[in-house]
Amino acid sequence: MIAVILCTALPASAVRKLVDEVVAVVDAHSITLSELQAETRLRLVEAQGAGAAYLPLDRRLLAASLRKTVEERVVIAEVERLKLFDLDRGEVDTLIARVRVRFAKETDWEAFTRSIEVTDEEISVILARELRVARYLDNRLKLAAQLRDSELVAAQGARKLNPTERELLREKLAQEKYQRLLQDLLSDLRKRATVRVLDPLDQEPAVKVGKGG
Repeated sequence: MIAVILCTALPASAVRKLVDEVVAVVDAHSITLSELQAETRLRLVEAQGAGAAYLPLDRRLLAASLRKTVEERVVIAEVERLKLFDLDRGEVDTLIARVRVRFAKETDWEAFTRSIEVTDEEISVILARELRVARYLDNRLKLAAQLRDSELVAAQGARKLNPTERELLREKLAQEKYQRLLQDLLSDLRKRATVRVLDPLDQEPAVKVGKGG
């Protein structure tokens, strides 16, 4: 069942307006659709710049963003439990400054934050969470994911590869190994958390057709 927050100020006969929807819960922390949309737009700006600030958000994109957000919440729960990788105020200020400079003018940044209805302080929390998660994963996985020469030789087999092809194969295998280790770690951490995805957003909502249009 999808949890929703409804506006009840309208008459009972009126159609209730959907204000927000809880799409997932990680431990005691809910993730609403509006929060997910804001974080998705922030990620787009981080990755692609201010030009991506107002791109349409389809359900496929939101579904992928939801999976990432849930993973981050699962990891940050472990990070906070272990009291690891705390950031000082200077680091947090640097994080938000790197995003702000992607906008040509301060008024453009202010318009963006108003559009996603998130304050600078709330954005700082999101960015700090991302960095702490990245540092934890790097600490846990970077060394373990390094490809051994024996693994490269086994994957190459009898094929004759030039140096460029060999390096491309090494990068591909290293990425695949990292992803395997990451999924194993996330699976382990998820067993320690309570995760409920109420709406995965990976399908278009059903359209109900009533009699008489």
